[in-house]
Order: sequence, then C-alpha cells, then structure tokens
Amino acid sequence: MARISSILLLVYLAALPMLAGCTGATPQIQERYFWPPPPIPPRVEWLKAYHSQLDLEKTSFRNFKEAIVGEDAPIELVKPIEIRMDNAQDKFYVADIGASAIFVFDLRQKELRLLSTQGFNLPAALTPIGMALDSNNSLFVLDPKLNLILVFDSGEKLVRAIRLDQLCRRPLALAIDKIKNRLYVSDAQLNKIFALDLNGTLQFAIGGPGQDMGRFNLPVGLAVNSKGQIIVADAFNARIQVFDEQGSFLYTFGKRGDDPGDFQLIKSVAVDSDDNIYVADGKAHNIKIFNQTGELLLALGGYYAVSSTGKRAPGGFAVPIGIDIDHNDRIFVVDQLNSRVQVFQYLSLKAGFPAFAPAQPVK
Repeated sequence: MARISSILLLVYLAALPMLAGCTGATPQIQERYFWPPPPIPPRVEWLKAYHSQLDLEKTSFRNFKEAIVGEDAPIELVKPIEIRMDNAQDKFYVADIGASAIFVFDLRQKELRLLSTQGFNLPAALTPIGMALDSNNSLFVLDPKLNLILVFDSGEKLVRAIRLDQLCRRPLALAIDKIKNRLYVSDAQLNKIFALDLNGTLQFAIGGPGQDMGRFNLPVGLAVNSKGQIIVADAFNARIQVFDEQGSFLYTFGKRGDDPGDFQLIKSVAVDSDDNIYVADGKAHNIKIFNQTGELLLALGGYYAVSSTGKRAPGGFAVPIGIDIDHNDRIFVVDQLNSRVQVFQYLSLKAGFPAFAPAQPVK
C-alpha cells in the first residue's frame, strides 16, 4: 500500500503543471444560517458538520489519488460523546464510545486519524467519555471503566496515566483551569467534584449527594470561566451551579420543565469569551445559552434525525451531548445520534457585535 502511495505521489508531482492550468470552476453560493432569526440581530452562525474524513477539505493530492484509485473507505464517527478543540494546531478531538476510540480531525493537515495507546498495555477497546486540554495542549482522556486519566502530549503520544482508584468510584467529566494548572474531575456515584493538580494530587473536593445548594445529583459536565469559577452541570437536579476557584458555592439557576429556559436532561456545559454559559440539553435536543446571572439569551436548535433524511439540517440535533468553545468562539457540539459534530460561530463582543440581550419571554 505504501508503494502504491509513493507511485501515486510521483505521478501527481509530474502532473502538477497540467493541474495548475485547470482553473475556471464556478464558485457555489453557500447559504448561511443564523440564530436568532431576523429581524433580531444574529448572535450565532452555523459553519459546518463533520461525520467522517469526507467532510474535511480535500487536498489536491487526495483529489488526484481518488481520480486514479477511487475513494478510501471513510472513517466515520459512530457514537461520539465528547469533544475538545486544540486551537494552536487547528485540530479537534472526538471521544467515541461506539468506536472505542478517540478521533483526531486535523483541519490544518486535512486528515482524520485515531489516537494510539500502544505501549501502555491497555485494552484494545477503551471507553473514553471525558476530555480536557491543558495550557501545553496535552490531552487528558478519562476512561471510567479503567478509572484512569490518559495523558497525551501535543504530538498525540500517550505519555502517562493518572490513576483514580483511591479517589473516584465513577468518574464522569473533566475540566482544566489552564491558569492555575488545576484538573477537575466529577464523580457520578459520590456526587462530588475533585480538584487535583495535573499530576493527580488531591487539593480539595466540592459537594456530596443532595438537593441543597452546593450538593449534586449526577454532575455530568464541568467548565471553567475566565474568572476561574467552576461551572457544574447538575443533571438530575436540573440546574447549573457555580463555585469560586476555592470551591465555595456562589449561585445556581435552572429548573426542570418545558419552558424555553428550563432543563429536561442536561448533558454538558461550556463558556464563551464573554463568559456566557452554554448548556447542552439532550432530551430537549437543543443548546441553551445564558448570561452570567442565569438569564436565558437564546435556545438554539431542535430535534432532527439526519440519518433518516440525508439532509445537513443545520441546528438539528438528535441528543446533543458534548460541547466545547474554542479561543475563536467557535462552538463545537457533539450531535450524538446523528453521529456528527456541528460547528457554530458565536458573534461575540470582541468581534464587534452588540451585547447579547436576554430572550423575550414567550407570551
């Protein structure tokens, strides 16, 4: 196979002068999608969806290769659950429990590959459900069945593992404070948040089971805002809770219900550059955006099963389960049952757009 690729590369290089003269393709007009709809000023724009390497921009060599030998069988997402974006290298990682793998969508190199765990004597089938990136762009991957956090360096090499056996019963989610180099781990059985250093040494713990303020009932998602505050998606209590950097309770918002700002079944949480709080509601099939005081700004999306129609369906979700927002305010949402990642752009204050106004109540 390597010999065939080498031969193709030589043929491609010889054909470059001819390919360079083949211009004049008619550009296609791309329809754009915004939320909220007109006449309200737009705040979020849909950019793209990714399901396999076929959704990555094609290099000229890939076009040439496919013209000679046809397309490779696509590597496809199966049941994705979590996502993290590496801005520095323009790539994003997708943890997929259906494929028991971590996909790397490399936008710079325009290729899709899988992370390797060779050399650490790990099972072939992993259960990666939580991820976080530190300030050096090392990737921390949580496997709850192994009760381990696997750490990959920025070159995607597995370099070490953090054991959680003495701490966690059922670890569920990760977040990293890149300023303090602090790692947060939620535990679904103990209903606690553990604050660790990046080597896994315990610093303090937050919470315990219950409905009182500062207590949890299935903390499924974590995020850290620009102030170092810890934002916890408290799923079965149907609320968001916010703590300061030392773990002291600050405030909470949300309740279970069917109104636009209510929660049905929270799956994850993230923050943008303005510290707005994004909540993926899996049962409502949407993303709810709140300001720092818990006022609803926008409910984005609704149910749509792409597999039954084959349409792109921008903003259509079938269980949005994971969310991450990068330094450029691109919003990456794991659309689980549609086996894809949808990418949106927050039209932020720093980009020159006006402040987000709270959504008007439905009359």
